[in-house]
Amino acid sequence: MTSAKKINFGLGLRARDPSILQPYARNAQASGFDHVWVYDSPRFAEPYVAMSYCAMAAPGLSVGTAVTNPVTRDPAVIANGFATLAALTDGHVKMGIGLGDSAVKFLGQKPARFADFTEKIRIIRKLLEGQEIEYNGKKLKLPVPPKKRLPVIMAAEGPKTFDFAGAECDGAIISPGGSPHFLRYAIEKIRAGAVRVGRDPNELHICAWTHCVVAETRKQAVEELLPQVSRTLFKGAVRVPHEVLGFKEPLISEEMKKRVLDAVGHQNMEYKLADELFAVLGDKLMQELTVVGTPAEVESKVKEIIEVDGVSQLIINIHAKDPKLSFDTFRDRIIPVFGH
Repeated sequence: MTSAKKINFGLGLRARDPSILQPYARNAQASGFDHVWVYDSPRFAEPYVAMSYCAMAAPGLSVGTAVTNPVTRDPAVIANGFATLAALTDGHVKMGIGLGDSAVKFLGQKPARFADFTEKIRIIRKLLEGQEIEYNGKKLKLPVPPKKRLPVIMAAEGPKTFDFAGAECDGAIISPGGSPHFLRYAIEKIRAGAVRVGRDPNELHICAWTHCVVAETRKQAVEELLPQVSRTLFKGAVRVPHEVLGFKEPLISEEMKKRVLDAVGHQNMEYKLADELFAVLGDKLMQELTVVGTPAEVESKVKEIIEVDGVSQLIINIHAKDPKLSFDTFRDRIIPVFGH
């Protein structure tokens, strides 16, 4: 019998209230998760404080952002924040970084231009390596650079970010990572970026990022997850070519696509957006993009994701009203089989 492929498991933590940081971090550790990844958005707990708190609550658990950005935060400040975390956690930290989506849109700003973003990533990398650089006309060097290489992992969703993640970063966070179809598509392009510059694609740390509810019935799980995944459904229905997700025809009409594009980015429209998409598509898109259902259904879907060549970590965001069954399912049925 062939042994199961082994990967790391991460918990994505959307902390609207900081009070959940400690219990979720401790539940993650007790359930066998390797990492806790926190959001960087003004709608949630401040991530650099949250990462420190999670590291204190669950010592030895790695922490990271999924994802920070160089628009709302200066790259030198990002580098120093992560260097400090690396010193305080004995290196148990990874940086997830992207151009900026909800974090900047909900402040009335725009995501970084790609050329500007790549330059800022290079600045961050040099500082984390302990180099002294010229920055805004000043000499700059971190007071305490990390003792070992701190992974910089890029949120990758399209051609430019796929290529850059493979060519110049330590890996990628892929969303929607609940879709095995999309993961294969994205990983192929990320690896091509690595090969283009002579890097070994097998050394990349590829994270599949998705949302999860485990419940006693599939209907209950879908109902609990739906209000939390409007932006994920939007991304799947509008931004990702339908054939990439394994569908034969476009998922929504051009008219609906325009209305969705107009609505997204307005926080008060998110629940309405999810309901509209669900009314048209039912749960078929949610089933493709997320990990949702009974313990047996979730175990089966996780196995599909893990079997995608190149995935090294599955990051799940648990949105169940009562998260106990979700944590228990990963602790008892999934991580013992598939976890490192």
